[in-house]
Amino acid sequence: MAEDLAAILRKARIEDLDLGTPCKVSRETSLREAHRLLDERHTGALVVCDEERVVGIFTDRDVLYRTALEGPDPDTPLAELMTREPTTLSPEAPLSEAVEAMTRGGLRHIPLVAGERFEGVISSRDVLKFIAAHFPESVLNLPPRLNQTLRRPEGG
Repeated sequence: MAEDLAAILRKARIEDLDLGTPCKVSRETSLREAHRLLDERHTGALVVCDEERVVGIFTDRDVLYRTALEGPDPDTPLAELMTREPTTLSPEAPLSEAVEAMTRGGLRHIPLVAGERFEGVISSRDVLKFIAAHFPESVLNLPPRLNQTLRRPEGG
C-alpha cells in the first residue's frame, strides 16, 4: 500500500480534490467575529487576505495557543493574532507536496494561491478523505489505535 499511496499522492494534484468553500477574512476582522465564523462554518481555518493576497491565517490552534490563556479583548483584530506569511501552495501542486508541508511544519491547513491570488485551502482532513477514498478497505480495517496489534484472531 505504501508504494501505491506514494505514487498516487505524487500523481494527484491538489486541485483534483473536492475542497470545501474557504473562509476569507480581512486583517480588521475581530477575534469575536473569527470565533463566530469558525463555529458557524465548521471550519478550522480563516485565511486573512488583503483583497486577494494571503497575508495570514488564523486557525483553531491559534484560538487555543494565542487566545485561551491570555484572554485578549474580543474586539482585537486578527492582524494582531494571526500567523503571518503562512506556508502556501499552488492548487496545481502534487498532493504529495501538501502532505510533505503539513508533516514538516506540523500544519493542518495550507492556503492555496495562484500567483498572488487566494484560491482555497487544503486541510489534513481533505488529504485523509482522499486516502480513504483510494484505499477504503485498508482504511476501514485499521485498528482503533494505530499501534494496536491483536494477540489472537477475533471472530467465531
